[in-house]
Amino acid sequence: MTINLLEDVAPASNSLGAITEMAQNMFDLEIEINDLEELLKQKKQNLTKLAEHDLPDLMQELNVKDFTLNNGAKVEVNEITSGSIPSAGAIQRASGDERAELELRQQQCFAWLRANKAGDLIKSNVEVQFGRDEDKACNDFADELRERNIFYRRATGVHHSSLNSLIKERMAEGKDVPQDLFKIFIGRRAKIKGDRNVK
Repeated sequence: MTINLLEDVAPASNSLGAITEMAQNMFDLEIEINDLEELLKQKKQNLTKLAEHDLPDLMQELNVKDFTLNNGAKVEVNEITSGSIPSAGAIQRASGDERAELELRQQQCFAWLRANKAGDLIKSNVEVQFGRDEDKACNDFADELRERNIFYRRATGVHHSSLNSLIKERMAEGKDVPQDLFKIFIGRRAKIKGDRNVK
């Protein structure tokens, strides 16, 4: 039996109005959230430009190493060297060609680390989801994981501070580090230390 709301159960016009209003609110909120996410992305790009280019360049031009704002926050510029390896989360969020490129780059980074005696930086985690009352299966999972076809997620990665330390160390020793592969950034970054609640 099929029910046609307009013919069989004629709801009060107030109810239809409430449904329409809620759906419109939901639609408007989705648009507002998308707009805010785009705004946040742009603000982060603006902050990066200020922190890594504009402010360090102006401070260098004026020969200022650090200074204090009126609110007591200290501004200083530090030399930085940083690199990156695509994380499991970044790969999972990507799709199509971008996902394939990130996976390939991650594997190439891991291969380079292993070939250059830095494989111990690579950490692996396995996450397994068990339901209620599956304690025994959880205890036996290490031996029986593949045989039992239990869903699991494996994440392999390198902590960013460990990677950055390795890159700095190797560069200081004059050793090669593939700049494009690790997306190495060498430059200056302004940093503000202080209470963010004080304006």
